[in-house]
Amino acid sequence: MYTKGDFHMHSVASDGDSTPSEIIVMAKEKGLDIIAITDHNSTDSVEEAKKNGDILGIKVIAGLELSTRYKGKKVHVLSYFMNDKYKDITFQKVLKHIRNHEIEELKSLIGSEIEITRDGLKNRIDTRTGIDILRHFGGCVVLAHPVKVKKEFLEDILKLNFDGIEAIYSKNTSEDTNYFKAIAETKGWFYTAGSDFHTDKRQDNRHGRIGQVFLTEKELEIFINHLPK
Repeated sequence: MYTKGDFHMHSVASDGDSTPSEIIVMAKEKGLDIIAITDHNSTDSVEEAKKNGDILGIKVIAGLELSTRYKGKKVHVLSYFMNDKYKDITFQKVLKHIRNHEIEELKSLIGSEIEITRDGLKNRIDTRTGIDILRHFGGCVVLAHPVKVKKEFLEDILKLNFDGIEAIYSKNTSEDTNYFKAIAETKGWFYTAGSDFHTDKRQDNRHGRIGQVFLTEKELEIFINHLPK
């Protein structure tokens, strides 16, 4: 069984400074034995991370962080795959359209299967659409860093169809963490832990360090059991 996991970090495949291989080495140094690299709108880091994780004895779960908007404000949705569905050719095209803010192309590609809704204030997919896309392609959906969500929108966002919440986050206070864990329990969701690592090359006050926060053995068992197989 796994004992220590961090499920939110970024590599050079999006806006991080480190390669997937470098992240695996740092994770090993921090005593992690299971992780997910969750680049923005991309799974390009996964294969390299898995290959090096196998060498160093670290389980790598495929993941990403999808960029959505709710009433013009950023809402990020983490997704995890224990299966290989993230490799789906259509899904990879979907992620490319999302990266390039190509909403009409997205509608042409999958609009017959999923209702694609543009946020009213920004040329981005809305949060409900992001959740539906991730579910359609076999991922679970987790609200990323809820502590960063605008408080006036949090109640409405928590009504959306998430599977889990990032209750343990590197920028939380202990009160924040307890509050979001309680929300998970009330809703029957699982919760995750994420450092939101981006760099170890400079002072980064916006994000955390690998392994700064983590799920422990019992929490990991609950998390893994909820992932779609």
